[in-house]
Order: sequence, then C-alpha cells, then structure tokens
Amino acid sequence: MNPPLEGIRVLDFTRYQQGPFATVILADFGADVIKVEEPNGDYGRRMWREPDGFSAFWESLDRGKRSVCIDLRMPEGVELALSLSDRADVLVENFRPGTMERWGLGPDIALRRNPRLIYARATGWGSKGPMAGLPSFDQIAQAYSGFAQHSGGGPGHRPEVPYPGIADQSGGMNLALGIMTALFARERTGQGQVVEVSLLGTQIALQAPELLHALHFGKERPREFRAAPTVGHYQCSDGRWVMIVGIDQKFWPRIARALHLEHLIDDPRFARGFVRFKNRHELEPLMEAAFAANTSGYWLERLQAEDVPASLVQDYLDLAESKQAWANGYLAEIEHPRFGRQRVVGPHIQLSATPPRIAFPARDLGADTAEVLRELGLADEEIESLRARRIVGPAEG
Repeated sequence: MNPPLEGIRVLDFTRYQQGPFATVILADFGADVIKVEEPNGDYGRRMWREPDGFSAFWESLDRGKRSVCIDLRMPEGVELALSLSDRADVLVENFRPGTMERWGLGPDIALRRNPRLIYARATGWGSKGPMAGLPSFDQIAQAYSGFAQHSGGGPGHRPEVPYPGIADQSGGMNLALGIMTALFARERTGQGQVVEVSLLGTQIALQAPELLHALHFGKERPREFRAAPTVGHYQCSDGRWVMIVGIDQKFWPRIARALHLEHLIDDPRFARGFVRFKNRHELEPLMEAAFAANTSGYWLERLQAEDVPASLVQDYLDLAESKQAWANGYLAEIEHPRFGRQRVVGPHIQLSATPPRIAFPARDLGADTAEVLRELGLADEEIESLRARRIVGPAEG
C-alpha cells in the first residue's frame, strides 16, 4: 500500500542534525521532502566524511530527500523559496530565531500566503526568554538541562556527555511528532499553524522523572554504578558484560536461581526490594562473583530460562549481526549509486497497513534543482538564467 504521507510536500530548510532527522522520518513515511541548501551545501555533507567520500552523518540524516540549491541571500532566491512554500504542506527550519524573518521567509509571510502551511521550527533554547537568540548545539543542551551533570554522577562529579547527538535525535523525533499532529489538526480545521520544538525542551522532557524528583525534594537522586543489585550490568568470565533489569519483586527469586544463589532468596538481608537496596554493597559482590564464574552465553541462557529481562552488552558491530534488529527492519539494506549495497539504519516506527520505507540514498548537492523548478512552471531557459546568475546552484569549484 502507499505510505501514509504520500502526497504531503515538505520544504526542508534544516541543517546539521535535529531538523534533518525530523524530515528523514517524514520522508520514510512517504512525504516528498525537498531539501533546500545554500550554494555550498549543508555543512552536514562534510561532517564525518571519510577518504572514500562516505559520510555516515549525511547519509543517515538526509536520505529520501530531493536536493535543491538556492541562494537565500538574494531576493530572487527568496522569491523562489516562497513560491515553493506556497505549494508545500509543511515548511521546516532550524536556524537561529529571527534568521528566516530577516530573509523574508518567516511564518507571518509564509502563512499569510499559504494558510494551510504547517510551519515547523527547531530551536536551541525555545523562541521565548532571555536566551532565545543565543546559539546552541546538542552538547550545549545536554549541559544546560542538567543531563551532562546527572550523567556524570550528579552535583560534585565530573559531567559527562554520554552520547553526542541524543538531544538532536530525540528533538528530531519530537519535531516529526509535532508536525504530524499539526497535519492531523489541519484535517479537522483546514488551518496551518506554527510547530516548535527545542533542544532544551526535549532534554527536559527526556529527564522528567529525575527532574521531578529534584523539583519535589530539592535534590537529585544519587547515581551509582548500578541502579540496584538486580538492575545493572555484570562482567562474565569471557570479559563480556550482561545487563539485567529485575525491577519487580518477582524477578529476585528468578535471578537468584539463575545465578545458583538460591540460598539467598529468603535471606532477610535480601528478601525484599528495600532491604536489597539497603544492603546492596553486601549483595553486589556475591552477584559479581557468580557472574565472573562463567561465560556471558551461559548466564544469558539461564537468565532467559527464568524469564529474567537480560541482554548481552553489545557494541555496534555486534548489533549489525543481530537477527532481532534485522527482523524488525531496524537495520536494512539499500543500493547506493556510489557505494553499492549498503547496510543502513531503517525506520524505527512500524505501521501494519501503510509501512514506512527508505525511498533512496542522500542525493548530491542540487541534483534535483531543475526538476523541482520545472514543477514550479519555470522553463529550462529561465532555470539556466538562474544558474548563470548563481541564484540556484550548486556553487562552482
């Protein structure tokens, strides 16, 4: 069947990571995403570029999008962009607040010309407040939101950025959610609107339980190597680590049996969750010794036989061989015109009747400029004139 967003046209002014991931999701669901880039291209094209020319950053964030190159600093370029916006269902941008307005592409103008337009903005700080106009990136949001400090162990500890990109990627998911919600609202009202997501807002939302604890009690919950003796990772005799998550009381006897520690099930020091946590520094060494006595495969088999949530702690290359990830389409294969058969990250949201798909790999800069401008009604002579005057590109050299 046709993908669910087929017929939805998205005008994509985003760059770097937060915005592009949102529009990748829309493209996977069938939207016609037109990526508008400056003459020298989105800087993301040059990030992580290896000697063979492959950039995992670019390929993962800009697949399934047609590439159009327009100089938005020239009046005729702005007029072309507005003409594209007039025919779009969604416009997405993640410039610093005020940039699109300075170019004459802000929501007031775009929505006046096209009242059904969903105008989506991804910002660093949100559009209000004293810091709204400041620059920001992923790690800045992790720092300001408390995420980096809490990840490092909390106040007084060295902050850590556990994964550069988590604010961008989660912000992109939220932006795609906001866009789809606004499209649904438009079906009821016939009206477009402005959608806004920020790196800061996303990082705050991601930490809602921990942050609410701090707001209520005036202090953060302490962080340790393991959340509890039955919630954490343990090293096995083969050097691999096994993660277990036995939150519910029912898992304690199962874990103890799996680890040949049946004699501890009714031990008053460990019989219930509160006392296990209180006496965790007595229990954890016993569990560590048990795990260290045999291999990860041995313990996984026993834990799974007891129906304990458990997993090998894998690296990316382990994951690449995962039957589970492939079976669900989380990893997929596509044909790339330059690099041949490629294993890639697939869509992470599945729909039974209208499933997503990867339409095509990331395009060369400006590869679809002429095609998109012809769809606007421009003749080839007009397009060549725009190229000659460097209003459309890409830039030479």
